[in-house]
Amino acid sequence: MTLFWQPYRSDVSLALLAGGQSTRMGEDKAFALLKDGTLLEWMRDRLAPLFANVFVVTKDPSRFHTLGLPIVNDALPEMGSAVGVYSAVLASPTGRVICVACDMPFLTPRLLRTLADGSEGFDVYVPRHGGYLQPLCAVYGKGTLDAYREFIASGGRRIFDIYPDLNTGYLDIDDSTYGDPDRLFFNVNTHVELEAARKELAGEEGGRRAALRPRIQAFMDASPLPVVSFIGKKKSGKTTVVLGVIEELRSRGYRVAALKHDSHGFEIDVPGTDSYRFREMGAEVVGISSPDKYVWLNTVAEERPLGELIRQIREPVDLIITEGFKKQDAPKIEVSRRARSTELVSLPDELIGIASDQRFPDYPVPQLDLDDFQGLADLIAERILARV
Repeated sequence: MTLFWQPYRSDVSLALLAGGQSTRMGEDKAFALLKDGTLLEWMRDRLAPLFANVFVVTKDPSRFHTLGLPIVNDALPEMGSAVGVYSAVLASPTGRVICVACDMPFLTPRLLRTLADGSEGFDVYVPRHGGYLQPLCAVYGKGTLDAYREFIASGGRRIFDIYPDLNTGYLDIDDSTYGDPDRLFFNVNTHVELEAARKELAGEEGGRRAALRPRIQAFMDASPLPVVSFIGKKKSGKTTVVLGVIEELRSRGYRVAALKHDSHGFEIDVPGTDSYRFREMGAEVVGISSPDKYVWLNTVAEERPLGELIRQIREPVDLIITEGFKKQDAPKIEVSRRARSTELVSLPDELIGIASDQRFPDYPVPQLDLDDFQGLADLIAERILARV
């Protein structure tokens, strides 16, 4: 299966730190079985699609050759997690690198996106909650190299002890905007904690009710932003439902991007304006900008995949809702109105739910009324937003 996708950031790298001694586990926890693979593989599959440059830092590179990622050896003989951070910053092909311990299975792509976006201009950018810092889920810049080299040589152990000497920024997450901090930064250090993580992930899987087909699941796993598509036959009321859901999600504090598909083509420029004339003269890209909005008009030879369109959204949003794109692989909610049709256009394993004034017994997904915007928002929060 081939997915068109580009990483969320190409100017920030991701380093998975797998050099711990795992003394409390009694075995290398990077290779502990979690869910359909090892703990490190779980971290790789969950977080690696966000970044163009991803690598593993360890003291024993020979054990990781089957992971499919570049392996970086610790650059210093000393022990401790500060060595892993130093090695990651030294090896990073970009000016900033997110250093993540391999034993945090509940870290979310959303948190890492926020860290990457907020780290510009800082030597260190680190999550902070309840007075605690999370130095093994933080962004480090090249400007920290000399400071950490001296810190390690002097016998320093706690990574955050030199934060006051650096240009350090803090991402405060006490308000649970990014989820429960205790869950986000849950460490798997013992067999008891490993089993607890397994049970929680198994419970999440069981709570998904209907399983989605593999290509849709793959799209969701690769997507740097949560996406849900409202699809249905023409004149089924899709726009009315989408508007109601957007209003409900906005009232809950979510930032929403909306993207509509038009199979017949569209025009948003006005004949006679300068920008229209630019395009008429053959300019492939025309931009219009004002103090409160901007738009780029791109002339293309063929329609762009949904993944590429989503990747071009640079403003900070929590969710992308599309209307249409029924042939694309995003998870879908179908809108159906009895007066329009008594049949659906989607197969059951393409949908996370149905909004309709009728019911479809053969579809094992939640089925809500057309005006149940709160219920639809709850469904999106459970099935789409909870994943990030």
